[in-house]
This record gives sequence, structure tokens and C-alpha cells, in this order.
Amino acid sequence: MAIRLPAPPPPPGHGPVAGPGPVVVFLPAHDEEATVAEVVARVPELVLGRRVECLVVDDGSGDRTAELAAAAGATVLSAAANRGLGAAVRTGLAAAVERGAAAVAFCDADREYDPAELERLVGPILEGRADYVVGSRFAGEIRRMLPQRRLGNLALTGLLRFVARAPIGDGQSGFRALSGPAAADAEIVHDYNYAQVLTLDLLAKGYRYLEVPIGYQFRTTGRSFVRPLRYLRRVVPAVWRELDRHHRSRGNQPGPSDVELASRPLAVGLPEGAECRASSSSRSSTAPSTAAWSASSTWSPATVAPRTSSNGGRALPRPPDPDGGRLPVLERAAPVRRR
Repeated sequence: MAIRLPAPPPPPGHGPVAGPGPVVVFLPAHDEEATVAEVVARVPELVLGRRVECLVVDDGSGDRTAELAAAAGATVLSAAANRGLGAAVRTGLAAAVERGAAAVAFCDADREYDPAELERLVGPILEGRADYVVGSRFAGEIRRMLPQRRLGNLALTGLLRFVARAPIGDGQSGFRALSGPAAADAEIVHDYNYAQVLTLDLLAKGYRYLEVPIGYQFRTTGRSFVRPLRYLRRVVPAVWRELDRHHRSRGNQPGPSDVELASRPLAVGLPEGAECRASSSSRSSTAPSTAAWSASSTWSPATVAPRTSSNGGRALPRPPDPDGGRLPVLERAAPVRRR
């Protein structure tokens, strides 16, 4: 029985810069009416000189998530029923690839992550240094995380680090970015979640992995879908299936020893000692200034400016269903809202 990937991934390093195309950011959301508009408003309209398109993948919400996201300036892809976070991320990746994205990023819509930090994640991809970038909460600044959640994250990260043969510091982060080719090649094997299986899939296919420090604050509204026992029952079998799939495709080639793996340093994308703050005032990208937030402060959502829609209110084609057929989605392109 396979318990580790066949071989370690290549380290990050210099490669060709990303080709033309926008940066596409999508937010998977289920019943997030209390926060989704604020998170959309934090998505910068430009990053490193590239236009940013914002999508919200509404995963069968029963509240006003889709309506409020569209009013804030996002293009909304709505599923008729709740399929799961893994399915929502799969839909978002397919939609981004269809739009010709040079880089694709996604984060939760519950305000735990700040999209104003987008440049941290997509910068290494656009510069050609990495293919798959994960925002590490443990390398950055955590304002609040429940003790049991911290312990569980560290335990699962340690297991993923061993299984993946890679220097992973945060295996469950909800803020990630992929190059266009990596997004097109990504496979998420179950609908429930994506965190571990997406990483294993991309690393097994040879994509370069990098972590960058980000800020994090535990959600203050709504309820997380993660329940420890149910999470483990769904995730662990999917991890083993993913490992077995890649071992079969690679002919069960042996990997490096544990000693060699342990000697590899964590791949963190900022210089040692660099301050990890999410203040948009020091960024080159343009982010709304009306909802000030940083890794060491709190959100100030009293005045949220809607994000300008990048498509001028036109309807967009539906992304293909990765499972075959067409997704039951209702796409709504938000009207142009000027500041």
C-alpha cells in the first residue's frame, strides 16, 4: 500500500515568466452573506500591472450570498445545490482556465484571509519562480485560531509533509494560487474538500511548490464546514486514493530517504525577517481603501465600495463541468459600479 508520493517535487526556481492574460481570483462560498461583499471589495483591481477578475462560486447557498456578491462587483457562478468545497474549487479553476488566466488564486469568502495580499501569492507565479503557491498562516501572523484547530492543522500538515515528500508548512491553508498550466492540469478527486488532494496531485505532476507568509484571523460569523471526525473520514480515504493513483501512473518509482527529506528547508517566498502584514497601503496593487485590514488589525467594513465589474455587465459562458455535462449554474455578471 502506497503511503508516500513516488518522488519529491522539483524546488522553486527561475523559469519563464507567465504569458499574457488576467489574474483570476475566485471565492468559493456557501451561505456567506454576512462577509462575501466585504471580501469581494478587498480584491484589488490590478496586481503587478495585470487586470484582476473576481468570481464568486456560490455553492448552493440558501441566503443572499449570490445577490450580495454580484452587487459588490463579482461575477457569480451559482450551483443549484450544495456540492462541497472541493467541487466549488474545481468549478472555479475551470472557469479561470476558460478565461485565459495567467494566474489563478482563490480564498475563502468568510473573511479569514485578506485578498489584498494577492500579490504575495501570484507574484512568484507571474515571475516564473513557482507554479503552485500556498499562503502559510504559520509563517505569517495569526491573529486568532482556536487551540484545537491549531493542533489539528499542525498534525495534518506534518502528515501531509511526510506523504508528499515536500517541505510543507501549512497543508490546510485556504488561500492559494496556481499558474495557468497548473490550474488546467489540476485534478480534485472528491467533492468534499481540496486541501490535501490538490497539493498531492500537483506535486506528483512535478509542479514547483512555494509557500509565502500571510495573515489570518479566525472567522467571526457563520460556521465552518469542518467537523473533525467527519473531516478525517472523508479526507483520509481520498488521500490514499490519490497516492495510489499516482503510484500506478509512475510505476511505483522509489523516492528519497526520510533523512534527505528532513534536510530540505521550508520554501518560503519572502526574505528571512520580512514583516508579514496585509496592509494595502504598501502594496503596488490597487485595493479598496474603505475596508482597512492588516494581519495585526481588524476589518473596518463600515463603508465597503463595490468592486467594478471587469466585463461591463455582460453575460459570460458557463464553465464546463469537470465531471462531464453542464453544471446547473446561473451566471450573473454584476453591473458596473463606479467609485
